[in-house]
Amino acid sequence: MMRQTTIFTILVAAVMSVALFYLKYEVTNLEGELEALNQSIVDDRESIHVLKAEWSHLNDVDRLKDLAQRYLDMQPTDPEQMKRAVDLTEVKIIVDPDVEGGLPR
Repeated sequence: MMRQTTIFTILVAAVMSVALFYLKYEVTNLEGELEALNQSIVDDRESIHVLKAEWSHLNDVDRLKDLAQRYLDMQPTDPEQMKRAVDLTEVKIIVDPDVEGGLPR
């Protein structure tokens, strides 16, 4: 009886040792994966920070005003160019020869 109990205990200890060994390496692999994900999150946050800084620079009002003056030939709006909503009802429809039936859809 004592011999069977000893063999059973040794067998359970061996199985538990193998299971613990496997579990240890599984946890080690998962910790490495977690560390890689955390580093990826930090890198992404740094990238977002840089992108926000670039966006702020690109949308700077003074910079945009300077670029518009330098590259766009824009003039102030004349009062004659302004229309009221009532005036829009007087818009004439131009017949388009490329459209079948002559009128746009």
